[in-house]
Amino acid sequence: MIKESKEEFLKIFSNALTPPYSGSMRQWCEEFINLPSTGYSIPGKLNLGLSPYLLPILKDIEDPRIKTVTICTATQIGKSLVAEIAIPYLAINNPGPLMRILNNNDSSNRFAETRVIPLLQNCEPIKPLLKYKKFSTKLSGITLPHMSIIMRGANEGVAHGLSVRYLLADEVHDWDIGMLDKFTARTTAFAGRRKIIISSQPNETGSELEKVFLSGKIYEWHWCCPNCKTYQPFTWAKRRSDDSFSGFNWDTILNDDGETTNIALSAKTTWLECCNDTCRHKVTDTPSNRRGLNNEGKYICIKDDGASDVVSYTCPNFVNINLTFESAASQYMIAKRWQRQSGLDEQMKIFVNQVLGKFYKAEPMLDMTRIMVEPYDVNDTDNKDWVRTMGVDVQRKGGVKYYVVWAWHKNGNESRRVDFGIARTWEEIEAIRVKNKVLIPCVGVDSGDGESMLEVYQECIKHGMALKQNGIINWISWQPMKGDQKISFKHKDGITRLYAEVSPQDAGFPSSSKYCGIPAPLRWWATTSVKVILTNLRDGLIPGVKWVVDKADNDFDTQLYSEALKTVVDKRTGASVQRWVEIGHDNHYLDCCAMSLTLAMQAGVFSATKVNEDEIRKAIESQQKKPI
Repeated sequence: MIKESKEEFLKIFSNALTPPYSGSMRQWCEEFINLPSTGYSIPGKLNLGLSPYLLPILKDIEDPRIKTVTICTATQIGKSLVAEIAIPYLAINNPGPLMRILNNNDSSNRFAETRVIPLLQNCEPIKPLLKYKKFSTKLSGITLPHMSIIMRGANEGVAHGLSVRYLLADEVHDWDIGMLDKFTARTTAFAGRRKIIISSQPNETGSELEKVFLSGKIYEWHWCCPNCKTYQPFTWAKRRSDDSFSGFNWDTILNDDGETTNIALSAKTTWLECCNDTCRHKVTDTPSNRRGLNNEGKYICIKDDGASDVVSYTCPNFVNINLTFESAASQYMIAKRWQRQSGLDEQMKIFVNQVLGKFYKAEPMLDMTRIMVEPYDVNDTDNKDWVRTMGVDVQRKGGVKYYVVWAWHKNGNESRRVDFGIARTWEEIEAIRVKNKVLIPCVGVDSGDGESMLEVYQECIKHGMALKQNGIINWISWQPMKGDQKISFKHKDGITRLYAEVSPQDAGFPSSSKYCGIPAPLRWWATTSVKVILTNLRDGLIPGVKWVVDKADNDFDTQLYSEALKTVVDKRTGASVQRWVEIGHDNHYLDCCAMSLTLAMQAGVFSATKVNEDEIRKAIESQQKKPI
């Protein structure tokens, strides 16, 4: 036996005789984990003493009685780190098949390459396992001699089949609805021995993530007043009866106009004030004070009912002593200003989720379905029984814009083409909208990509208006739209529709623009299903529904037959799928009609807003190519 093999054999044999580690998870991690320089802000020997708010979480991860640990906190405090250091700890101390799932494959690959794989390579107890022939490592997962580690995005192809003992679910706030349940089901074979660790920033109240968060005991991080020793949550400017505020406060300093707030100067004055009326101690924004709040804080159980084997943790990003009160106050005031000016609350939602670590309860919003069918101009009588929608397909070269205007009867059983053609400028599109009395949110524009995408976003916002409805002010605009080869989208209310919920997008306006901060309301739509319905309307195959073209036009008619359903191979999954593909002709008017039909569904004047997916699939299977 050669010397190297003998030494390795003796080391493995002696390790097998070593008694199990008797210390805590914290002790093991601090002894054996060295954070690599790639991906971690503080590389080197792990020191959890800097993050006391993580220690109770580690105790629940190592507690076999706890099956689900939900870390639903603000950003930049190390919640993903907890899941990552759990991987080598479990691999050595309690091995079993493990899945670490992020919101998409790109994020998973990036974290695997920069964090997880280097982390394992730096861990002394793991290193001997990396020398076996059975060992392999790649971005999609790591195979150790005694267990497998899968690292992928939250998609259907991974959510079925394989059983795992450990599920590490990261950034769940950005997962599709239903995916968390599907991945949780992968652990049922290990009932009684499984462990689920969910680490994510919060999202909206009523979400799938919040339901899991509320299912067991909830612990919230509280700070201790240095003066009266009262433990209290980090509240944001909570008004007292005398109109003073506990929690975070600041002095309002006005600009030279004497009316608007100077955000930069006001934020510099921010302090934290005790909620105890007999104390009202003020904690100023200094590194030593922030460190004191961190060291003296603790988790308080704010909900002790629910499942006994489920625990949830929440804390704001003020536990990170490098994040100042000033930066948080500045972010809040900017979000508040745009909420007040535009009526949109996306920036306020980001502040509540990412800074306060809370689920966001949205302010009352305009009923978009209602304003798409009820004219906001009291003198408009043409839309009494009909709703007009307009689809616009923008060409990257030359800026040519194809458009089609359809009128849909509110009874949902009749539609007719009103106008179509080609425009060169956005001003022409606006003039055509006005001439045909199409309501602003009933205009859908193909979003495109690259520079043309930002142009579409900006033009949609520019051609909008502030609208007040029942005391609520919001910015309504044209809707940028993007097709997706899907059958349907599942909404938060549990209903499946042929269009997605609005996805707010940064339109890239400069800070000097009056439109800066107003997001573009991008709407994805299911091309696979919508075009099946559209071609059935075109061919008169939907009983009881009229679809009338005002006059024959060879170019328009040709483009309506410009695509066909064909079986193609999906490059991502390798599976054979049905896709609409062009068959030798321009398809611009077809896309315009499809977007117009989607808008009619959104407005509730076409009956396919709720989808029976089996019927759609049958229609797709039976769809035949029509002769031109």
